[in-house]
Amino acid sequence: MEASNRRRVVITGLGVVAPNGIGKDAFWQATIKGHSGIKLLRDTTGQERAVGAISDFITEEHIERKLANRTDRMTHFTLSAIEEALQDAQLLLEQEDPRRIGAVIANTMGGVGFVLKQMQTFYTKGPRFVSAYTAIAWLSVANVGQTAIRYNIQGYCKTPVNDSIGGLDAMGMAYTAIQRGVADVIFAGGSEACLYPFFLQILSHQGRSTSDNDLQAYRPFDTRAKGLLMAEGAGICILEEYEHARRRNAPIYGEIIGYGQTNDASMLQPPAADGRHYARAIRLAMQEGQLQPENIAYFSLDGRALPEADLGEATALRLNDLVNVPVSVPRTTIGHSYAAAGAIDTITALLALKHGMIPPTINCEQLDPRYELDMVRGGARVMHVGNAIECPAVLVGGRGLGGANVVLALKKGERRDSWNPGRINDQSFDAIAGRE
Repeated sequence: MEASNRRRVVITGLGVVAPNGIGKDAFWQATIKGHSGIKLLRDTTGQERAVGAISDFITEEHIERKLANRTDRMTHFTLSAIEEALQDAQLLLEQEDPRRIGAVIANTMGGVGFVLKQMQTFYTKGPRFVSAYTAIAWLSVANVGQTAIRYNIQGYCKTPVNDSIGGLDAMGMAYTAIQRGVADVIFAGGSEACLYPFFLQILSHQGRSTSDNDLQAYRPFDTRAKGLLMAEGAGICILEEYEHARRRNAPIYGEIIGYGQTNDASMLQPPAADGRHYARAIRLAMQEGQLQPENIAYFSLDGRALPEADLGEATALRLNDLVNVPVSVPRTTIGHSYAAAGAIDTITALLALKHGMIPPTINCEQLDPRYELDMVRGGARVMHVGNAIECPAVLVGGRGLGGANVVLALKKGERRDSWNPGRINDQSFDAIAGRE
């Protein structure tokens, strides 16, 4: 499709359920201040693991009990985030054509908690006591299915299952679907809830995460890096065709202007150290968005916290002349929520654009000098851009097991309370960063 014929895609609503805050406002305040949501989880043997657990989510406050009993925790998170995003977008679905509304919600692990509970019931009480809803509650597609039922969605629906980058894939798939005219509005994002000792043990044995009990163990690009910490959560964005959003005078956080996806073809291996295919994904996103290095105000890195993977990410930046761009891994405050991670990173980037602030990477006190990165740490940083463009742009990157690479390019949207770099001073910085 010719670029001139592609429809513009904007984000008009955000919803988030995260370990350091439920709701976008609480989440942003915690993230910009570097407040961690990492907690210790104790299993039946007494072993403790540091994870990004959500301890203050009360299901009955978000969905009715009957539905809660028939669905997994991942679906509870999903529906809560969708409800917030809808309200934030001021979108009235009863005024929309349901055939033009879609949902693309990533999930990797499935309804682990629901299955484990039903397995225990099977072995302790017998098969007659196993819930019939097990057949659907554990599926990765359950989130999209329940969303479609709840909101009468009759349009484009997909469930990306792509290791730890499903959330970014969901954003890219929804973006291209709206571009092509398949839908006018799509709920896009990801959800994950797999913090169960049995499952965490498997992931630890596979080398996907650390089993450390150190609350600060997630240290990407640090000389002490030894892996990521697992987390749960959900992030949902309302993606909307630009003219559709304008007609209803919707608030606009930002616009998706580029999407790059490549693969290392490395089988079930951690992200590659050479970074060349990741660099290609970055380049594809920048080319589609017509961006130059000086246009990028901030790069939200994947930050696997494995030396080879971190080196590959730093190398990819060098290959695209992005070594001087400020970078950060804000998810160090919550852990890696797998399919939800890319969606939550996107929400963080959009809020960073709105407030003109780059959130910090925490725990990275000993930045490895060989990476040559301008890492935002020790506190938030005011966002600066050159004079080449009127609106700053942000890149959000993700890398998965087996070599999948995804990069999303975002540009600041049109909003009445939009950020103007010329208006930021020390006093406004302190207010945004939450300083006394």
